[in-house]
Amino acid sequence: MVRVVTDIQVNKKMKQLKWFLCLFFLSIASAKAQQPVVSKLDSNVIKTLFYAGLRDKLNENYPRAAENFNKILAIDADNAAVHYEIAVLNYRQNKIQEAEQAVKKATSIDANNVWYWKLMGELYKRSGNMDALIGVFNQLIRLSPDNDAYYFDRSNAWLLSGKEELAMKGYAELEQKFGPSEELNQARARVEQGRSGAKPAKKEAAVSKATEAQKPALDPNDPKVMAGMAEELYKKGELNAALEQYRKVLKQTDQLYGVWEQTLNIQTILGLYKEVITTADEALSVYPNQAILYYFIAFAQQQEAKYEEALGNIKTALSLDAENPVYQECYGDILFLKGNVEQALVQWKKVKAAGGGSDKLKKKIDERKYIK
Repeated sequence: MVRVVTDIQVNKKMKQLKWFLCLFFLSIASAKAQQPVVSKLDSNVIKTLFYAGLRDKLNENYPRAAENFNKILAIDADNAAVHYEIAVLNYRQNKIQEAEQAVKKATSIDANNVWYWKLMGELYKRSGNMDALIGVFNQLIRLSPDNDAYYFDRSNAWLLSGKEELAMKGYAELEQKFGPSEELNQARARVEQGRSGAKPAKKEAAVSKATEAQKPALDPNDPKVMAGMAEELYKKGELNAALEQYRKVLKQTDQLYGVWEQTLNIQTILGLYKEVITTADEALSVYPNQAILYYFIAFAQQQEAKYEEALGNIKTALSLDAENPVYQECYGDILFLKGNVEQALVQWKKVKAAGGGSDKLKKKIDERKYIK
């Protein structure tokens, strides 16, 4: 009798152990299942939303761009590029605090992207947070140790915060790494002159000296400086002035790819389609494998009703970036305008199947017609 009871108890324990192990392994499987994994479908959706957001940003439809970017974050919360784009949107709308939060998130995810730090630096310059700006320049120096401008600007930021000794040490480091220069001599001389002369209030003196110290570091004829000035004009919405500045840069050098692309962006926004075609052709002579340049030409030719030429260029863009939903939709648009309605619908449905769900695209498919 005792033996029977013991066997029953053993059997019960074995059953309990089996149930425990079963639940344990099920819990592991469940935990794994709940881990955020971006599927292939999600990846296509993200790509579609991202390009849609960029297009909305290009058209200065910032609320719509933000909506698309936030949809991406609902799928992939740690997408650094999207946090950066949201920061840019906020910066352009003068929402400085929101822009700072977004770009901080971008740098926390990817600390090795120079552009994220550059935007953060612009935000701190505007807010006057010199201590934070110095930290940004330290990061930029880490990423681009051969860029002398970051060393010079860091010293100027020290000067702005009233830390003259650190500023002078910074100038010394700059000289040791890059050699002596007249600009450095002038910057030091002004600091010394400020020390020996009558000083206004400490902050005003620091601002005055730093402003003077910064001047020699910027050569207004340097193409990169000119491009930076153009970007500032663009951010302010002064598109014609920005375009003129970018044109001046391109007259000096054709080796700054970003200038080509931004020039084309502005020309497209302003509806200067003939100029877009000319500019993109010139850019392709230097950068022949950039898909977006063929897209710019195709889009401009489409607007100029040159559908046959547009078709050839959009096909080339797709040969270089076959999964780009913006190019695919443009391909469908051109096909429709050429009279190939059924083929156009095939292309539009491809974009939708990959996750593209804009109201305009849906309307094109439902109404079987091109909508500008």
